[in-house]
Amino acid sequence: LCRPQIRLLENTLLDRHNRTLRNDYRHGQPLQGRVVEASFRAHRAQAQCHPEEFTLRLDQIQMQLQDMKTELLNGLSHTGRKSSTFPAFYFPVENIESFVEVHPLRAVSLQAFTLCFWSRAHPAGSQTILSYSTGDSDHELVVTVGAEVGLWIGGQLLSFPLQHEAQDWLHHCVTWASQAGTASLWLNGAAGKARSVQKGYVSQAGGTLTLGKDRDTLLGTFSNGFAGRMAQVNLWSRVLSAAEVRALALCKPGQLKGDVIAWGETPMALLGGVLLEPDTSC
Repeated sequence: LCRPQIRLLENTLLDRHNRTLRNDYRHGQPLQGRVVEASFRAHRAQAQCHPEEFTLRLDQIQMQLQDMKTELLNGLSHTGRKSSTFPAFYFPVENIESFVEVHPLRAVSLQAFTLCFWSRAHPAGSQTILSYSTGDSDHELVVTVGAEVGLWIGGQLLSFPLQHEAQDWLHHCVTWASQAGTASLWLNGAAGKARSVQKGYVSQAGGTLTLGKDRDTLLGTFSNGFAGRMAQVNLWSRVLSAAEVRALALCKPGQLKGDVIAWGETPMALLGGVLLEPDTSC
């Protein structure tokens, strides 16, 4: 036998198992009812997504997208800078003694809270938005703004660094829950990274609540004065949901009011030259 005949015989013997005409895969061959077996078995992927689970995930994504679309459209329809009925507080830079005395709707003995407000502060370092002090603690509950947002709970400080100080109106929500000690900062409806402070703590009742100044109970003086505009300050004795915070930041109609401080309803005394101006935060 010559070499081509030997090669053809070898190919014929090799093809007998698969019942093909020739073992030459460079040319197309009619199957004519024959079965061509693969040289190796395909391996199935380990993780499989069942049709029901796939459909559920798609439904969840669709619902989330619909919620985001609704919130965005509602927000755009209410961002015309309309003045709210209750005015904003203006703390002039030259009046360093200006502050607002607040008479809360209930005792400030809190196991959880949410403080939300709009502010347009002059860039001047750390400035006090809200200060609650007792005979035992000057920093029982204090929130400041500036290059960072500071939160004092029971005398312990927690800071939330900011990328830059805003020159325009900025919406803040600060939340805290005693059970896990979790504190969070929301800026314009966006949540930052949660931190932990004073787990298991309960704020003391019977203190003094002010806006725009941090009070030193022992000396009877005020410091870290706020300069700028402040509006829609509300304090709740619970942690608001993400949807509630976003609704406030988007200026949706029918705004929630706090049960400790309700903007426009809680009795307040403006002292030291605090002025009233039309509220242009929303």
